[in-house]
Amino acid sequence: MSILSIGVSGLIANRHALDTTGHNISNVNTEGYSRQRIDFNTREPFLSPAGYLGTGVESSEIQRQYDGFVAGQMRTSLTVSSDLRAYYGEAQRLDDLVADPDAGIQPTIQNFFDALQGLADDPTSIPARQLALTEAESMADRFHYFNQQFDDTRTRTNGQIGYNVGEINRLAQNIADINADIKLAYGSTPNDLLDKRDQLVNELSEQVDIQILQQTDGAYNVFIGRGQPLVMDTAAATLGTQPSGLDPSHLEITFNYSFGTQIITDQISGGTIGGLLRFRNEILDPTQDRVGLVALGIADQLNTQHQLGLDLDGLVGGALFNTSSVQVLPQPGNGSSITVDYDNVSNLTGNSYELIYDGADFILQNLVSGTTQTLAAGSNIVDGLDININAAGAVTGDTFLIQPTRTASLDIDLLINDVRRLAAGGPVQVRPAVDGNGNPLNGGDARVTQPANSSMAGLPLAGGDIQLVYDDQGGPTSGFEVYYPGSVPGVDPFDDFIVYDNLNTAAIAGTQVPSAQFAAYGGISFAISGVPADGDSFTISNNTNGSSDNRNALSLQNLQNQNLLLGGTATFDATYIQMVSDVGSKTRHAELNLGAQESLLVRSQEAMAEISGVNLDEEAAKLIQFQQAYQASAQVISVAGTLFDTLIGAVRR
Repeated sequence: MSILSIGVSGLIANRHALDTTGHNISNVNTEGYSRQRIDFNTREPFLSPAGYLGTGVESSEIQRQYDGFVAGQMRTSLTVSSDLRAYYGEAQRLDDLVADPDAGIQPTIQNFFDALQGLADDPTSIPARQLALTEAESMADRFHYFNQQFDDTRTRTNGQIGYNVGEINRLAQNIADINADIKLAYGSTPNDLLDKRDQLVNELSEQVDIQILQQTDGAYNVFIGRGQPLVMDTAAATLGTQPSGLDPSHLEITFNYSFGTQIITDQISGGTIGGLLRFRNEILDPTQDRVGLVALGIADQLNTQHQLGLDLDGLVGGALFNTSSVQVLPQPGNGSSITVDYDNVSNLTGNSYELIYDGADFILQNLVSGTTQTLAAGSNIVDGLDININAAGAVTGDTFLIQPTRTASLDIDLLINDVRRLAAGGPVQVRPAVDGNGNPLNGGDARVTQPANSSMAGLPLAGGDIQLVYDDQGGPTSGFEVYYPGSVPGVDPFDDFIVYDNLNTAAIAGTQVPSAQFAAYGGISFAISGVPADGDSFTISNNTNGSSDNRNALSLQNLQNQNLLLGGTATFDATYIQMVSDVGSKTRHAELNLGAQESLLVRSQEAMAEISGVNLDEEAAKLIQFQQAYQASAQVISVAGTLFDTLIGAVRR
């Protein structure tokens, strides 16, 4: 082996090194590029009489600077960060909507009840009545607006899910294609192809959580969900979307096999698509249901109370708002059937449910809390619902989606447009005995408050009035004889008796007569106080000419401060505030998690950059190093040429 050959080997090896360094410098801004390094080996030495002589250098391998463990950590951080970013972005938009102090629902609810207070202050005022109707309509319109925003958000989320499914399919196919190219080059090291595939894998991990298994021939197998093979060798599967069989407004993700499709929505997690699915299930659906609960609660309670009063013309009040009904969505092909009605709106949770027949029992699951319970065929009272199951023909897997309040924000509508139809007055009134000239006849100072009624049973009173006549027995046996319509005091025996001891300090300070005593007459209740004289009487009669009465308007206004929802634990405002707080809490939690996860992502990217990134200063130094080595090798060749020329010259002489 000659010195010329040694010099040539140095030229070739250092030229390869210069090419590699130049390649690194050229790709300093190429996303996903991993810095490459050339390895040198000495060539096989030559055995001479003096021993082994070196024969030069050769470039053995061009390696990319890559750490699979660090790359895996970075992919995991990309997946989690993308999930949280998508979740937080949508949650923040919804939080801005429901918590807006001006555009939210709370201000319109407050304005409506303020208008009811104005009506109570002046029940005969036409402007006050008109304002109450206007604010009621504004409140219903605001619920409609929110419902539209929820539907628009769901449509946008579905669109994003569809787009991301398309991106997953594109990336999967590209990975499969590169697998084929890598397999063809297997045995050597196709660094740029490996970088390109890893970049595609990183992009795929931003879309969905993936698992990777490398084959012995260098190809990647990529799995998603619970082991669904998205990429196998050089073949890529495809995902699809379709409306849910239970709820068409929900988009399901499908995995397309050669023999058909499988819905894998519940198996997908991580990445942008996982964040969107979590947002839909954890925030969007429960928030729409809870706002619907407020709308339904207001409509139901106000309707109930409004129908206990009299309008400006003395007519019994009608329903003030249109109310919703329970939405039941059966799975196609069910053998059984169910009907669901409201049993008690106050006991509704504001959550949706799924009812599944497992072959032996019907299992009801709360889709927010996750709690389950077993229901029997027939009527079942659960969380304010009456779920009636017709189990005939039930088939294992029968499924029903129950949405008690999902459409309530859409369905609430004002039913009254005539200001005179607002029922501000109470249906009955009480007055002490008077003579023909209106002069008081009672000798004592007893007082009876105006009655409040809990129903319209037996009202308006027919066939006469209810008479209360005091019988003084001088102690605890004293009380008011009660004569119902058709009975005449002093002629007929009394029909009932209200114990009232006029010698008892506690009794005369105020005794409440329960509504159960007058269940047949509207369940009226009232309070008695003071000291009556023997024979004192009071008359409970229909509230004729009671246009200035405001008792029912006050009762309507007082509903705002009563715990009428969530099992009697929350007011309308508190129910809405709890929902806003829940959305805000989840949004803030996602924001904090996103900040922490992005810090981890930056660290893993920096760690990867330390291994794979191109440092221009370092490459410039190598460029000089390899350039000088190249020039030195050229000098070796020059020396070899000089030696050869000297040898030729000596031979010629």
